[in-house]
Amino acid sequence: MRSPTTRRRSSLLFALALAAPGLACSSSGSGSGAVGNVVIKDANNYSSTSSLAIPTLATAEKTDLTFTWDAITQDLLCHTAGSIDNVAFLQIKNMTQSDVEKKLAVGALNSNQVAVYAENKLTGADGGARPTSATLSKFVYYDTFNPLTDYVASSTTQYLALFTHGTTLGVGAQTMTFLQPSSTSTNTAVAAPNPCSASGNFLSFSAMLSPMAVSVPINGDWKLDWSEITKDNFGNALDFSVTKLDKVEVGFFQGKQPSDIQADFLNVEQDATNLYVYSVPSGQKWLDLKSTPTSGGTFPGFGMASAGTYAAAVLCTSCQVPAPVVFTILQPM
Repeated sequence: MRSPTTRRRSSLLFALALAAPGLACSSSGSGSGAVGNVVIKDANNYSSTSSLAIPTLATAEKTDLTFTWDAITQDLLCHTAGSIDNVAFLQIKNMTQSDVEKKLAVGALNSNQVAVYAENKLTGADGGARPTSATLSKFVYYDTFNPLTDYVASSTTQYLALFTHGTTLGVGAQTMTFLQPSSTSTNTAVAAPNPCSASGNFLSFSAMLSPMAVSVPINGDWKLDWSEITKDNFGNALDFSVTKLDKVEVGFFQGKQPSDIQADFLNVEQDATNLYVYSVPSGQKWLDLKSTPTSGGTFPGFGMASAGTYAAAVLCTSCQVPAPVVFTILQPM
């Protein structure tokens, strides 16, 4: 096995979620060890549940499968799919399909649990059209594996095909399917499935949001501080040395109540009237909203509080699941 630095991890693509069912302001004074004056605590943070129902495709074993992805029209959020830039093949041992689905859904599948990883990064030859199909033998393998001899049926081994937008480690999954090698199947074609249909969607994601908003001074400093958060949105202990929180997004939703935002949860990023995005310096657990955003323009403050709802999220851009680790409604006071 290669080291984690040379391995790839599968991931899911989630929308930014900025929603809450109600408002009950917390105090915003500096807590123990906090640098900022707008302090988010565990009581202000949201929790979430996520599940996957990945389809299974039976194929011939010990064969050179052909992957195609030209029929993908939607991503896991049922939004218009992005371009497919990478196709990955994973062998995962000593797990059931249910185990894999549970771990993928919460970003808990780690590199040590992936026995074999291979990928095919897509580029147009000499600037020409990008391919829409590839054979498994042409993938780049980071582990020893020959599909003509090693792709065999096993009750304790799972195979997964993953189609992603972008080639950045750990982000951008558009769709996926389990592959089930069989000695009786003659199928050698793996067509990427659309993850949303009348019969059901692959991904189910929901949030349970805190009714306790974080109070923010309308005038004065706006230093958002999340240093006192101790667990992530899935309830796991949060280790800042492992989970690098490096992005902050602040959204304003004109004419919306938190309940309105939650009702269209997976489309919140598109629904934001204004969205201000910041990069967080490495190791820093607070952000001055008066600093320069990477997109959205200069943050104008909270003067529109009477006309809508403000919310903030803190994210880890290198994590398997890019749903916000920290989320809260901001209540100007």
